[in-house]
Amino acid sequence: MADKLLQIFAKAPVQGFVKTRLIPSIGIKSATEVYIELLERVVTLAAKSGYKTQLWCAPDQLHDYFQQIVKKHHFILRTQRGDGLGERMKYALGQGLEEARSVVLIGADCPVFTEAYLAKAFDALAESDVVLGPAEDGGFVLIGCGKVQKDMFNEVGWGESTVLEQTLGAMAKVGLTSQLLPTLWDVDTLADVERWRAS
Repeated sequence: MADKLLQIFAKAPVQGFVKTRLIPSIGIKSATEVYIELLERVVTLAAKSGYKTQLWCAPDQLHDYFQQIVKKHHFILRTQRGDGLGERMKYALGQGLEEARSVVLIGADCPVFTEAYLAKAFDALAESDVVLGPAEDGGFVLIGCGKVQKDMFNEVGWGESTVLEQTLGAMAKVGLTSQLLPTLWDVDTLADVERWRAS
């Protein structure tokens, strides 16, 4: 069994399927290009980190882009399963824990992840069941687990500004201990894109 496993949630870079909130501001083509650029950054970071890495794909693993990532970086491809985000994350994390002692799951929307931040997440799992990387918008950009529970995401309103708070409450209800990393930010709006470009 591996000690540490990194998972990335990724959508196929199909126009109209990714970064839909950006489309009214910059158009469907540019929104897709932003997503690809963000995903490339996370994929490169994962490859450099040296962690065993799985790419959890939506809607499936078949898109050429995913196949190219496998050829270049030898990541393992998996298909996201579940009705909502919570179900999909719980499934991926649970599957990961069958192969590794600790699993960290990230998305493609945060342009400020670093290897040090990922290392802090894995370190936190030596002391807590769950680690969360808060996002400035009230959600989270990272979740790591040393164990999962069936109802760990119960009653979390995905997309709301209280996602982190609700998730912490849900974890506490099922007896999971948790720890928070420093707060980061992700790219959802045109202002976020401009902030990223400026940095």
